[in-house]
Amino acid sequence: MKKSRIGHLMAFILAGAVSGYAGSASAAGFAIIEHSAQGMGNAFAGGGAIAEDASTVWFNPASMTRLPSQMQAAGHVILVSFDFTDGGSTFPGGALSGAPTNDGGEDALVPNFYYIRALNERLSFGLAVNAPFGLATEYDDNWTGRYHAIESEIIDLNVNPALAWKVNEVLSVGAGVSLNYIDAKLNNFVDFGTLLGAPGAADGFVENEADDISFGFNFGLFYEPSDRTRFSVAYRSQINHKLEGDADFRNVPAPLSTAFFDDDIKVGASLPDSFSVSAFHMLTPKIGIMGDATWTGWSDIPELRIVFDNPANALGSGTLVEDLQWEDVWRLSLGLSYYQSERLTLRTGVAYDQAPVPNPVLRTPRLPDNDRIWVSIGASYRINNKMSADFGYTHLFIDDTNIARTNSTGATLVGEYESDADIISLGFNYIFD
Repeated sequence: MKKSRIGHLMAFILAGAVSGYAGSASAAGFAIIEHSAQGMGNAFAGGGAIAEDASTVWFNPASMTRLPSQMQAAGHVILVSFDFTDGGSTFPGGALSGAPTNDGGEDALVPNFYYIRALNERLSFGLAVNAPFGLATEYDDNWTGRYHAIESEIIDLNVNPALAWKVNEVLSVGAGVSLNYIDAKLNNFVDFGTLLGAPGAADGFVENEADDISFGFNFGLFYEPSDRTRFSVAYRSQINHKLEGDADFRNVPAPLSTAFFDDDIKVGASLPDSFSVSAFHMLTPKIGIMGDATWTGWSDIPELRIVFDNPANALGSGTLVEDLQWEDVWRLSLGLSYYQSERLTLRTGVAYDQAPVPNPVLRTPRLPDNDRIWVSIGASYRINNKMSADFGYTHLFIDDTNIARTNSTGATLVGEYESDADIISLGFNYIFD
């Protein structure tokens, strides 16, 4: 799982600073799952079934009905490394010069806030404020992949009010709406020299910025057949964005000034839907076990389409299309909690997290994502009857990642990434009732 700044997003013009010519890029998975310090300790294996703090309003709003009125604030420090080693990158002029190694990882702080209010014995209101998607990577100006990516920063903010209704003593239903905001900045160098027949002789630069607000929905079912066992089913809809912003070109050679110029852009991009099933069971009076399976529908987002206000831009096409070819993915997790006393709970968990990019040719240096294994530990401590604190730590073992990406001017980035990440989470909970 990668993040940086706020972890993972790429649903904007990851046609790399304007795809077709500026350095074609395809996005890897950019979902952020760091939504609870307590959940971090179990590698988020509890999902919406564990339902022990206010973050459950995000994982499954239906499970709010088992909790009293409360709030939670948490922060997650993400320390990430994407160490690239060049393996023979080229461009039309031959071997591509530049720094053969570079770390594109950017550390980040991801905050979230949750609130639950029990309106009566059966009806509960909840609010989640978090960052479900995001991305930040940055490379040196002289690295061998400069025609593909320099800086990528995408920030996502989601505000999700929800209601839950307790149908009977064992079943609850819940639903909510999301107001989702995206802001994106992506830039890279451009090999204008190749377009003029002199590869590497005229480097320019392009930066794209755009943002948008859109809406989605979510719903869930929560089933608690006994005090020891509970189940959760939750769904989040796709969110369709139409970002608006501008493209800023620099150092464009005079012969190309009528084909590459500053312009307003519109980008159709979507965030994928997801479906989760989770379960929790008290194996003994002190040991709870849990599991979660989450599917994310990346295949419903086959491309990113960028439209310039002036149809003369982008070599006269006025439109650029980035083929993504992402695949649907699964995240599978198992966790265990040890309730050592009324005050102290110890947690651990593991997870397998798939990446949606199918091969090195489609992988982007903006987010060189790959499958990873989570190993997590954590603890919760009840300070008094109203206050408690959570701690979680995770190390991500990320598979070595090959890349063989060619952009539209013929620059091919070939090499391997060695990546890993550490996540440290702290949370504070307060019960009102």
